[in-house]
Amino acid sequence: MPPAISISGVTKRYGSVLAVGAVDLEIESGQVYALLGPNGAGKTTLIEILEGYRQRDAGDVSVLGYDPQRQRGELNRRVGIVLQRSTPMEGLTPREMLNFSARLYDDPMSTDDALDLVGLTEHADRRGSKLSGGQKRRLDLATSVIGNPDLIFLDEPTTGFDATARRQAWEVVRGLTDRGATIILTTHYLDEAEHLAQRIGLIKDGRIIFEGDIAGLRREMETDTRISWQPPIGFDRAEMLTEWSDLPQGADGRLSLPTQTPTVHLARLIDWAQNRGLEEIPELQVERPDLEEMYLELVDDSQSLEQADGS
Repeated sequence: MPPAISISGVTKRYGSVLAVGAVDLEIESGQVYALLGPNGAGKTTLIEILEGYRQRDAGDVSVLGYDPQRQRGELNRRVGIVLQRSTPMEGLTPREMLNFSARLYDDPMSTDDALDLVGLTEHADRRGSKLSGGQKRRLDLATSVIGNPDLIFLDEPTTGFDATARRQAWEVVRGLTDRGATIILTTHYLDEAEHLAQRIGLIKDGRIIFEGDIAGLRREMETDTRISWQPPIGFDRAEMLTEWSDLPQGADGRLSLPTQTPTVHLARLIDWAQNRGLEEIPELQVERPDLEEMYLELVDDSQSLEQADGS
């Protein structure tokens, strides 16, 4: 199956400002791809080029086999877009709005199916002015999928959601990929990207500084896993394994070991504890760095390198 998106050497400038710099990227069909980066990194410009709303200065772009700059009309029939902010027509109900939107497509899903997919069935006949913020956002999602799109752009889809609503929205996104759709996600909630995306792209100053899956990001950054536990009161530190005996105890009494070989160290710790009659290792925790930690470190490292190069 050809990639849903393939771009090569895509560049966009605004005067002397380089918004997108010679980006190469391929996104496979049927997956959630998260494009992440700080404000001003070039995410919005790149997404708008893919959607056909902004012209590139250089490079080649293929979205579902179309060049969005020249074939935007054909592309629009196969793409759904959830903007960061949108406002439903307050005098219409979700059912009425979806019935209207469905007429724009050749093979739309049924209005009832779209309402059910986003959890709006119970509110289908409530006026837009009476919908909560979360319900309006669900309606945005329903409007984007009513045409049975092959590709969906989700721009900050859960902004303003509480924790429960966010989790429900994640299930909607998973349901869309189960139906075969490809999803391009932009979000400032990095846990959202970690839960949903099969692959991520990190963009900074118009350039992709990492592209791959989260496991690949961990390997590239050589991040440490942290094993920690709390020795019982009065336990002789001299009896501990070498890697633990010299570690400083935290204010709560815990010992914490950073390592890139957590399985080895954890097995040694378990064997040691059993040999000394400890049936359970008190307060044992094994923590891997999450996407947010790695993202912040990578963005900071990238900035430090640029400053060192004088750029």
